[in-house]
Amino acid sequence: MRLSILAVATAAAFFAAGVAGNAATPVTAASDTTLRLSPAHPIPTQVAGQPGPIKIEGCFSDGRGTDGLTLIHHALRISNGGDKPITAVRVKFAYYDAFGDVSATRTNVAEARIDPAQTVDRINLGELSDAGPPARITCSVDAIRYLDGTVVRTDPGQR
Repeated sequence: MRLSILAVATAAAFFAAGVAGNAATPVTAASDTTLRLSPAHPIPTQVAGQPGPIKIEGCFSDGRGTDGLTLIHHALRISNGGDKPITAVRVKFAYYDAFGDVSATRTNVAEARIDPAQTVDRINLGELSDAGPPARITCSVDAIRYLDGTVVRTDPGQR
């Protein structure tokens, strides 16, 4: 449990600091324990087919790891081709293993105002993987919340 808390604290520090570059990066958690992360490694990422007016135009991922844990960072470019402003997009990530099978799925919510005909390219999401870096990732729009409070899901059976 302590390792998980340390990893989450490290992830928060890592993403809040905007760490970049290819050198091993020491990150200090609140308990003054230094965790050495590997250099960032790009992870092949594709945008999955998407119905509707909100589209992911670009999805880029990289990972840094230590001791079997991987911090994965996603940078997205999302456009609003609809006629209503949105306030949040839930993005689904499918992680594929070396055999081409989905080994895990994750969803993250990007709280961002995107007006009609606008593209936002500084949406950054991060997460933790305890199974090492995936071989590749796909990303897709899972749900949208409009400014008027309406929520639209790509799978209407979800709640």
